[in-house]
Amino acid sequence: MPAKAKKFWQFRNQTEESAELLLYGDISDTSWWGDEVTPKQFADELNALGGINEITVRINSGGGDVFAATAIGNMLEQHKASVTAKIDGLCASAATIVACHCSKVVAANDSTYMIHPVKMGLFGYADAVTLQQYLDALGAIRDNIISLYAKKTGRDKDEVAQQMDNTSWFTGAEAKENGFVDELIDDTEDEETVIENRGGLLFVNSIGTHIPFTDAPKFVQDNLAAAPAADCVVNTNPVNKAPEKPKNPKEVKNMEIKTVDDLRGAYPELVGAIEAAAAETAAANERQRIRDIEEMCLSGSEDFANEAKFEKPISAADYAMQAVKNAKQTESAKKQAYLDGVKKDVAESGMENVAHETTGGTQQDEFLDAIKAMGQKQ
Repeated sequence: MPAKAKKFWQFRNQTEESAELLLYGDISDTSWWGDEVTPKQFADELNALGGINEITVRINSGGGDVFAATAIGNMLEQHKASVTAKIDGLCASAATIVACHCSKVVAANDSTYMIHPVKMGLFGYADAVTLQQYLDALGAIRDNIISLYAKKTGRDKDEVAQQMDNTSWFTGAEAKENGFVDELIDDTEDEETVIENRGGLLFVNSIGTHIPFTDAPKFVQDNLAAAPAADCVVNTNPVNKAPEKPKNPKEVKNMEIKTVDDLRGAYPELVGAIEAAAAETAAANERQRIRDIEEMCLSGSEDFANEAKFEKPISAADYAMQAVKNAKQTESAKKQAYLDGVKKDVAESGMENVAHETTGGTQQDEFLDAIKAMGQKQ
């Protein structure tokens, strides 16, 4: 992950005895596989908490990178503090890996829990051998997660494997019945979990999950259909209250806004729209970057182009500059190879030992001199 990438975790509310780890949104923007900087940064921040006794991991996440979730989960499990996961809204996909590594998992009554098959994003082309390697990797990752789920729930591996392969959505109570949650809490004093359908995508407490709303659990869609206000917003608590209207901006004009969370609280729809637009723009820019590199790719430089697109991403402009530099270096190498060949031919022909023929003290064989001189150039 580039050093300038947005950090997806936040340690906060630290005291001498406890601290909170906030995991809201995607767990890592890019894979931690092969990344040395970001995992170390997380470990350093965790160690910097010092001799605390309790860590609360607050989760509202649709998942993300399995390697990041596994690394975070293991670091938390190995920490000397007692670690409790608190599911504030959604705990899905890779986020469940973090939760299962914690000493205890508590969830709000109206929270949602989801497990599904392991997925891998593929880019470019792959032969049969490479595809089989991908399948082997998926199988190993799947086995590790199933073992983790079985250990957490105390149930048979085949049973949790079937739930995982079928993509299972649970209410907080159902997650507790299945052993993923240890305790339910009534967050009557906190804000209720709010589910939204924004442009066909599922949002939980204003956090995008990248999950199509049509793939949301039936109890969420049923609550949406029954909601009096058909504005694509629904609370998931049993009371099924209609969502409150957003506050009038004039009512919060004197509120001091210092953080993104403050801004989100005052203008949730605006922040959500900005985030959605930013995500769409970023995706469009990424697609355009890949297309531009593909259009500039010359025959014979496919490996360099694939590296620039996926393995070590660079902008199309940087790729163009590097491609020109590589072309110049290749051309220079060809010229040097040609001169080296001429020099070798001259040396092997014995021309350097041929005496000049002169008439009247004047050099006659300028052509021979030119060839010999060419052979002496470096």
